[in-house]
Amino acid sequence: MISEKMVNLIKENASPLTDRVMKDLLSREETRGYRNLNKDILAERVFDVFNRLDSWLMGDKTKAEVRSHYMALGKQRFHEGIPLHELVMALMLIKRHLWLYVLEKQFFDSSFEMHQALEFNNRVVLFFDRAIYFSAMGYERELRKETGKHEGGVLSRIFKK
Repeated sequence: MISEKMVNLIKENASPLTDRVMKDLLSREETRGYRNLNKDILAERVFDVFNRLDSWLMGDKTKAEVRSHYMALGKQRFHEGIPLHELVMALMLIKRHLWLYVLEKQFFDSSFEMHQALEFNNRVVLFFDRAIYFSAMGYERELRKETGKHEGGVLSRIFKK
């Protein structure tokens, strides 16, 4: 199954993927706040995203677990002084580098595999969409605590459930 092959590709290449993301993350103007963090800890965090993605794709993590983790991540980034737009960009860069790596490895042997990969990519996108959304929610929650405001944030109003 293509999903299993791609999960194995992520697992086996999490370190080089982390290195690529780190280089991009630390050199971009859009993510300059990350330069103030400890590089080793930051690399562990990027690596952790790949590990969590792996667990999500294999069905080992629930939406609630993803929500809990990324809300805490948003809260943490707020307290580290990372602007919300930089947090969002960092998660987008991780997603982008993953897909570029898969394409670079010429992972697909047929159009059928490419179709399966696109379905797989939809699952990856769903994971990152949730990670971004919940990170932003956690960030906004901390921002409201700091500013003493209790009304819902922009994301809360857009994505009411």
